Amino acid sequence: KESLDVFSNQPQTGEIDKNLISLLDPQSFESEQFKILRTNLLVPVKGQAPRSVLVTSVAPGEGKSFVAANLAVSVARAIDRHVLLMDCDLRRPTTHTIFGFGKVQGLSDYLGSGTPLTALLQKTKVPKLTLLPAGKPPSNPAELLSSGRMADLVKEVSERYRDRFIVIDSPPPKLTAETFVLASQ
Repeated sequence: KESLDVFSNQPQTGEIDKNLISLLDPQSFESEQFKILRTNLLVPVKGQAPRSVLVTSVAPGEGKSFVAANLAVSVARAIDRHVLLMDCDLRRPTTHTIFGFGKVQGLSDYLGSGTPLTALLQKTKVPKLTLLPAGKPPSNPAELLSSGRMADLVKEVSERYRDRFIVIDSPPPKLTAETFVLASQ
């Protein structure tokens, strides 16, 4: 099996998005809101903390990638937590640009053409935060995300790395079928 500890060396070619406030302005009021969300997720009043979270919105443009990226940074900055941020919005991928990456391969290449996962993972400027970009939008996102290969990937990253928290940036459920498939995985 591939290790998630091996990273692609593709450089961050652009600037980090100014809305990545958990990294750029960690003392701000907005950043504190992500710390509260992080604490509520990782230290629940009842039950056990989840190992993954799926972030979505009702419609495009409502800020789900903003929330997913800032939550991932906030969790990664917590003690003893590694984070894998997966951009599963194969129709409108944006997470890679938030972190300053140009056009990069990603999840669609893993699912569609079998590109090894280790060639797709991106080390960000945030210690303990790894990004799996969406890659180039494919013609069949619903089929790729509902494939056995995707189910195996989610299971693998959830079970193999016990210290890793997974944040999944998902497309809006009102517009696509993929969100329900991802939620069930």
